[in-house]
Amino acid sequence: MKRICLFVSIFILSLSTIAIAADEVKLGVVDLPKVVQGSEAGKKGKAILKELFEKYQDALKTRQKDLEKLQSALDGKGKTLTAAKRSAREKELQKKFQEYQEFGKNAQQEVAKKEEELIKPIMDGLEKLVKDYGHANGYAAIAHKGGLVYNDSKYEVKDLSDEILKQFDAAGKK
Repeated sequence: MKRICLFVSIFILSLSTIAIAADEVKLGVVDLPKVVQGSEAGKKGKAILKELFEKYQDALKTRQKDLEKLQSALDGKGKTLTAAKRSAREKELQKKFQEYQEFGKNAQQEVAKKEEELIKPIMDGLEKLVKDYGHANGYAAIAHKGGLVYNDSKYEVKDLSDEILKQFDAAGKK
């Protein structure tokens, strides 16, 4: 009987210790898009992508104008052309249109590849910084802010985005 009482006492004591420890758990969230877009590295990357996008957009506009000229010439002079010449110009127009589409597809892929190339080192650096920050500041967990679906109101979940952004930019200047 004494053993049971001792066991129950230890069990109750351990539960109260767990409850006390659980109330002291530090949880945090980071808004990663906010940090990436607000960081100096993110702003530089965005400027590079914008420049690349505009370059491809200008090239696509030029190719589109060329296509419109070919179509217009075919519509206007096409009635006076022989069937063989008309067919040849239609094939030329179709070939140029396929080249235009292929160029657009390649441009999209190139911009996506460059974006991935620029974002990877930023995300790797952020991941390391968040882990170091969490460890140094006693956080049990730090989650992506957009991924947090539920939080019991008795536990404070601190938004660390601004602090992480400051530290990330400071680390980049070293």
